[in-house]
Amino acid sequence: MTSDSERIGKFSLLNSYLPYYRLEQDGFRVIRAMPKTLAGMLERGEIDFSPVPSVYYLKNKATLQRYEFCIAAARSVWSVILVSKGAPLGENGGSIAVTNQTTTSAKLLEIILQERGLRHQIVPVNESTATALLEHCPYALVIGDAAIRARQRYRVVMDLGEAWLDVTGLPMVFGIAVARKGRDMAGVSAALQESVVWGKEHVDVIIGAAHEQFGLPEEFLECYFNALTYQMGERERRGLARFEEKCHEYGIL
Repeated sequence: MTSDSERIGKFSLLNSYLPYYRLEQDGFRVIRAMPKTLAGMLERGEIDFSPVPSVYYLKNKATLQRYEFCIAAARSVWSVILVSKGAPLGENGGSIAVTNQTTTSAKLLEIILQERGLRHQIVPVNESTATALLEHCPYALVIGDAAIRARQRYRVVMDLGEAWLDVTGLPMVFGIAVARKGRDMAGVSAALQESVVWGKEHVDVIIGAAHEQFGLPEEFLECYFNALTYQMGERERRGLARFEEKCHEYGIL
């Protein structure tokens, strides 16, 4: 199966490696970029179908058609983390540098801090790596592949997927596949779901290929891919709805 007409966005992160592996092998036209960038490309009509950050979807859902593909975590997400050079997260402050590459994770962090009664100033910083962020503040919110690298060097003081589960008992949905209303992307959505199923059935192939490409331990890759959910089920819908409620409750959406 091939398609060179629909332009399909893909997070340029390890979290999208498994679900898109077969889709790309089958010749679909896949455009890789960071989540915030893909949202802008969709808005400008430069792509037709893509996952976007959950916050972007919630702000623009009147103009978007949601599909079943998502990037979610039922527990630890591994790649959305708060790190420090050694200090634990305390109740009495300490500023947190937040990469400007994130929208959803920054809002999620605000909610978790509020829910836990933690007083930390959030400082947006135009950096992406933990090393650069920690030059500005004692703590740093790091996402994506930079977070995976940071786990190997710095102390993880919070995994935001696990923290969200502790607060709500629900999965956290970080990205949601959408198209502009009026564009029927059901065929692309179905192909992506077939690719997800294939990836899960051939996870050893995926792990081997990812190990070769990224140089990460196979044991870590197995844990990471197993931690992620790629279909919007009932619990994911409830998790997304709770996230929206909390955003409104704290005035951050």
